[in-house]
Amino acid sequence: MTALSLLLAVLAFALFGLATPDHHRKRIGRALVPAIARRMRIAAWGALIFSFPPAILAQGWVFGPILWVGLLMLGAGSVFLILNLAPARDGANRRRAG
Repeated sequence: MTALSLLLAVLAFALFGLATPDHHRKRIGRALVPAIARRMRIAAWGALIFSFPPAILAQGWVFGPILWVGLLMLGAGSVFLILNLAPARDGANRRRAG
């Protein structure tokens, strides 16, 4: 259950990150359409909401919320590092340069 909660947290923050125009262009290689950005943000909020019950099931009501917040921080930090430090796709770099 902890792994599922972490996976959903990472998914949520990846969607939040890719819903920004700069990260979307850098990672996907094309401009972000506002309707798609809105859907990505809604899906990200849904993933955050759905990441809470597995944490509660894993640790109960006493330590589950603490686990959930920790997993959110881990997910946000890892996605931040990946989006900002990992090299962009080759196709995205060529389209920007050309």
